[in-house]
Amino acid sequence: MAKMSHIRVARTLPVVLSREEASRLIESASTLSIAPPCRWRMARVLRVSESGALKVGDIDSQRMLLRIEQGKGQKDRYALLPLILLKRLRTWWRYAQAEGKVLPGGYLFPGLDPLDSLSTRQLNRAVHEAARAAHIKKRVTMHTLRHSFATHLLEQGENYPHYPGPARP
Repeated sequence: MAKMSHIRVARTLPVVLSREEASRLIESASTLSIAPPCRWRMARVLRVSESGALKVGDIDSQRMLLRIEQGKGQKDRYALLPLILLKRLRTWWRYAQAEGKVLPGGYLFPGLDPLDSLSTRQLNRAVHEAARAAHIKKRVTMHTLRHSFATHLLEQGENYPHYPGPARP
């Protein structure tokens, strides 16, 4: 063990979409019907695995929060729930219930089997298809939307809670 040396891993900057590219990506995903439109907007707030594990009971519309159980680092946390996202989640829930896609108390975004959540692999396939349809040449993942959202907030002078931003006066 004493003869092992530490290997430095290069830290690279994430791919960031412009506002226009992000809008095109979300719009093309909505027209392709490859995932619920609210799911794409959810990517701005949550990690892919966190949104996949989201259940209806995790939405606190009174306090406008989403409860995340066992997120990154196996930690529970709360995420802010924008009003527009709450409205879209409610629309999705009504539609999915009417179509029999979700079970009472089950996952908000179920996979092929309603007892299972939508997998990260299914979402990554969907985002790659949407990026092709939107003619985006950058390497895009669901997490790219999260990075892009945070970058756009920082550019506006906001301090996104998960990214160190400029100090506010």
